[in-house]
Amino acid sequence: MLDKNRKSNYSSTPEGFLTFQSYLTFACIMRKFRNTDSIVSAEDWFASGDRVHFDPNHKRIVSKADANTVTVFEKVIKPTSMRKDSVRWITFLPGFPDGSYGFAKIERELNGASNTNMHIGDIGDNSPQLYIEYVGQGDSDTPKSYCYSTVERANLVEAQWRAKGVEQTVLVTFDYSSLVMLELLQRQKERVQGNGSAYPRIDHVLSVNGGYFVDGHSHPFTTTPLLKSPIGRLGSRMAQRSNLVVDQMLKPLWSKEYRARELTRQELRETVKAIRMHKGAAFMSAAAGFVDEHEQNSERWNLHDIYVDFCKDHGITFHIVGSAKDRFEHNQIQLVRERLAPYYPQVKTETIPGGHLSLSEQPSRIVEMIQSLARRGTTDQAVRSWTTVDPATQSHPWSSMDQPPPQTRKYPWSTVRQ
Repeated sequence: MLDKNRKSNYSSTPEGFLTFQSYLTFACIMRKFRNTDSIVSAEDWFASGDRVHFDPNHKRIVSKADANTVTVFEKVIKPTSMRKDSVRWITFLPGFPDGSYGFAKIERELNGASNTNMHIGDIGDNSPQLYIEYVGQGDSDTPKSYCYSTVERANLVEAQWRAKGVEQTVLVTFDYSSLVMLELLQRQKERVQGNGSAYPRIDHVLSVNGGYFVDGHSHPFTTTPLLKSPIGRLGSRMAQRSNLVVDQMLKPLWSKEYRARELTRQELRETVKAIRMHKGAAFMSAAAGFVDEHEQNSERWNLHDIYVDFCKDHGITFHIVGSAKDRFEHNQIQLVRERLAPYYPQVKTETIPGGHLSLSEQPSRIVEMIQSLARRGTTDQAVRSWTTVDPATQSHPWSSMDQPPPQTRKYPWSTVRQ
């Protein structure tokens, strides 16, 4: 009787239950290791670049560190045979909060995973690439007393261009670097109108999930607005140590579909590593005021006005991309369509699937966009504002805004122009 009951209990188990349970267990194991070969580790990404010294007061890259400098990460990829004449770079400006590491998948696919220093993908053999890291992000320093701002980031970009002799570039921006792009274009406009010099010249722009109009920001209160509050500062400090806290901050940046099907533990952990370098989680709170900056500079940083007043007549084209499920700037793509519709196809808009971190979710599509822009020619032939390198600084004095100010006290970042 006992054996019969045991048999009856066993037979009451739903048919195929054990097989289904085994499948779920196997699927969970496979999900943990899925696509790990496509993930570039934070260590490998930063090991593939260099750290250089930026003087924020003099707005220059210098050869030696001192009390007036901060050290920033950069990654430069040069083709094997780069002509000295008519070289046009591709400059990559990072997003918030993942920094230049957000471009890891893009760079790998763009250049070929097997040999990133030799193969320049499908964009020709004359397009060096510059991946910039702002102060406070990735393998750049995170000083405690520093005036993080859009203007300061634009100063760093121009310093990098000058140090490398960049005269022309395609500009690829993600997230809050759209504001840096608008500031750089305003400076280019001011140079052209002031002394007829267009160099360094931005030829074409690809901007992904950025902010272009002050009335288009739609950051949920529990994200960027909260980060700049005392509660946000506390949360950022906790995110430096607590995986639970940082994961809750980061996971909503990917779409629900990507989190369910594609996001691996390794990708999440590597992104966290990149953010936490040099105690960089604190940067999430320190730099969270960029929307407020946009409000304070709404007339200067307005894509419509910049395009109509300057870019339209100088052959500068835009490819503006928005993610279908971006929680932060989903209104911006529609505003660009409405306000710049008469200028299509010079201003092109596109909506792609996924959440805010589209560089992670849609790398192949974005690489196609970069390749398309890189193949475009220029329509405006400006006169160079410089032809030689200043041997004293190894920099190119092409901008009147870069005249060194008087020496300042030990912590120069406290005087960086807001």
